Amino acid sequence: MPELLKTESRSVVVRAQVRGGPVPAVILKHFRDDPVCGLDDLAGVDFLSRQELEFGPRLLASDVDARLFMLEDLGRGRSLEELLNGEDVRAATGGLISTARLTGQLHARTLGLQSEYELVRQALPPRPERVRVENARFLLDHEDRLLRWLAAVDAKAAPGLHEDLEDVARTLADPGPFLAFTHGDMAPSNVLFTPSGPRLLDFEYAGMRHALYDALMWLVTVPFPDELVARADITYRITLSSHCEAAQADSAWTRARATVALARTVNLFQWLHPRVLEEDREWAPGMSQRAALLHHLARCRALLAPTEGFTGLARTLESLEARLRERWTVPSFAWPALHELE
Repeated sequence: MPELLKTESRSVVVRAQVRGGPVPAVILKHFRDDPVCGLDDLAGVDFLSRQELEFGPRLLASDVDARLFMLEDLGRGRSLEELLNGEDVRAATGGLISTARLTGQLHARTLGLQSEYELVRQALPPRPERVRVENARFLLDHEDRLLRWLAAVDAKAAPGLHEDLEDVARTLADPGPFLAFTHGDMAPSNVLFTPSGPRLLDFEYAGMRHALYDALMWLVTVPFPDELVARADITYRITLSSHCEAAQADSAWTRARATVALARTVNLFQWLHPRVLEEDREWAPGMSQRAALLHHLARCRALLAPTEGFTGLARTLESLEARLRERWTVPSFAWPALHELE
């Protein structure tokens, strides 16, 4: 009897037992309402399988017309989210460091493979644009949403804001030496620990883009103690540096981190409406939208400190943060397994 693992508007995922085959079970994934995400998912696992890179489940078969593909079953291991919500601090911290190392290996091994990935993705029904170009275009096309937030809290846009946004968007569209295959949705729930080590799940937002887009998980988007963020950062950097000379240069590294942090922080204000000023809602389990906004602003400010440039955008976000902290007092978030590190 097939085991239903996930059902949502975008996709249905089941585990099916195999009788008399070379493997005991497989994962079947059917994507329905968002074919671009479904096809990006398929292209991502297909690309990794063709390159014989074991960072996720191997693709076994697919039927594009039926919007169905079959994956290797990685088993019933625990996710990074489960480790963080547990009671074992060593397992949780080790899990994050292992995730940072795995992410660095993924990017190091896929630098320079843009053409190989495009061959796989372009063989499927075309997507509107390359994902990194979409990311850059969204940042610029919705500058007004950031300005709407500034007006709502009586904060000022500093001179040079637009030019800095253009600078960030250019780097997103053309990451230069940092262009690599990225998972695109690095979340603790998408990291599974198997007997063979950590593996990534759900490549629905995968594509060739700035490598540090995936590093945003520990740098900006998910709250972790500062010391653990530093450990994950250096682990990822050392791993990526084995194939990426730019990651070895302090100036290039600090600018790369600041660039992706700025993009993600501005994106959050573009995604969320200023109605959050009147009503706070859940952003992620245990974390509200207000808490997420303040966390992004604080982490972005920390990552901007050691780098030069982006003065207009930095001052604008500092003004916005000051206004929001005058209005909001939100409890800090801590994962259950990491309470003793806070």
